[in-house]
Amino acid sequence: MRRKSLFILIAILLLGLFLRIYRISSNSLYGDELTIGYDSYSLLKTGMDQTGERYPLTFKMGAGRPPGYVYFSMPFISLFGLNEVGVRSLSAISGLGIIVLMYFLGKKLFSEKIGLYASFLTSISMWDIYLSRGGFEAHFALFLSLLGIVFFLYKKYIPMALFWGLAIFTYPTYKLTLLLVFLALLLLYKSIKILRNKKFILAIIILGVFASFSLYETFNSVSDERFLSINIFSDKNLKEHIIQNINEERTLSNLPEIIKPVMYNRPFRYSRLAFEKYIENLSPSFLYLRGDGNPRHNPGEWGMFYLAEGLLFAIGLYLLIKGGETNLKPLVFWILIVPLATMFLGQTHALRNNFMIPPFILIESYALSRVSKKTFYIIMSILLMQLVFVLLRVYFYAPYKFGSFWSSEAKYVSNIAIKERDNYEKIILSSKIDSVEYAYPVYAKLDPNVVISEYGKFPKEYGNVVITDDLKGFKDDDKILILE
Repeated sequence: MRRKSLFILIAILLLGLFLRIYRISSNSLYGDELTIGYDSYSLLKTGMDQTGERYPLTFKMGAGRPPGYVYFSMPFISLFGLNEVGVRSLSAISGLGIIVLMYFLGKKLFSEKIGLYASFLTSISMWDIYLSRGGFEAHFALFLSLLGIVFFLYKKYIPMALFWGLAIFTYPTYKLTLLLVFLALLLLYKSIKILRNKKFILAIIILGVFASFSLYETFNSVSDERFLSINIFSDKNLKEHIIQNINEERTLSNLPEIIKPVMYNRPFRYSRLAFEKYIENLSPSFLYLRGDGNPRHNPGEWGMFYLAEGLLFAIGLYLLIKGGETNLKPLVFWILIVPLATMFLGQTHALRNNFMIPPFILIESYALSRVSKKTFYIIMSILLMQLVFVLLRVYFYAPYKFGSFWSSEAKYVSNIAIKERDNYEKIILSSKIDSVEYAYPVYAKLDPNVVISEYGKFPKEYGNVVITDDLKGFKDDDKILILE
């Protein structure tokens, strides 16, 4: 790397760092962050998670949470404490890592100039900034996956296998998307020599070991329980709706009775629904206009990419096709593969689709390198204007408008309980407050052994602080403080 490029990359990293950590604690920890943080804290103190299981590969408190983010958060929680900074540091640092990796990916596929453009666009990416500012497992998985792809392209197969293996133990959708992207890379580059490479064969064996452990956890524990419970096939209301529609179609149709089951059936209905969901994940509404509608993933209340990026993507796609670039195919395949892992989950989702960020930005970066100076400045001006608007919302508006999505009430009542617990015989926290059961142990930094002893019990009693849904027996007593 030339010295000038190094200085530019460092400047881009500093910009990316500022955008990601400025007011990073303005949102309180929400449910998943609370359980991730406390599991990491508990492992540091006792070697057990908060359910009492010693060094698990699947965490029960996350409805089958993979272990990646929990274990890799331990150094940051040890350094910064059990708080917003401690829980979110891994995600923020993943964002910086992704900025660097996009430089190497762009440089390898196209040129150093495009690598720098890719790095810059990633540093100001709305989507990546949002994910960097929360303790999102999917963001760490994106970093690990991208690191594996870079190592693959630079023919470092052992590190590739190790980081991809860690990625599938960090976020469930990567189990499918990484496999498909890997197969696409092998097919598109058509390199037979790679199959004779001993290190590549060893890498495949390492990936096989990771995959075996993953399958074992899937079938012998609660791994992937959350994803198994939210897919379109497990939705009972949807199933009933589909059955009713099929019955109506068979009743009203005048096709021969023997043909009706062929034309009107559940496989066809579910296939159509999955295809619709697949298209929604690639729609302009999700990508450029509205995002997924979840304020945790999209506090700027726009799409996941800037409007100007839509224009850049179209220009880049056109120029790559026109120029016959061989590296266009893997990028297009990469984009098309990602929604395959999310189309069965019923809705567009910024976390489950975040693996699309790199190929979109690489195509946009190619466009930036080819347009005229006048077009370059116009596009960048439009992009930066939207960036300023979005950042003002993210830093100074969204934390107050969307506080409930970040379990702000749970933090508020937990801090009151901590402050007042020596002034009352009992303090009652209503479990109807979202995530308060997880928030109080975190903000009070309770001894993990105490939390482990209360696992599976309800109400939960931590000294004179009780978490319950039954408040009747505690009313009208001035020695008891009720927070509900």
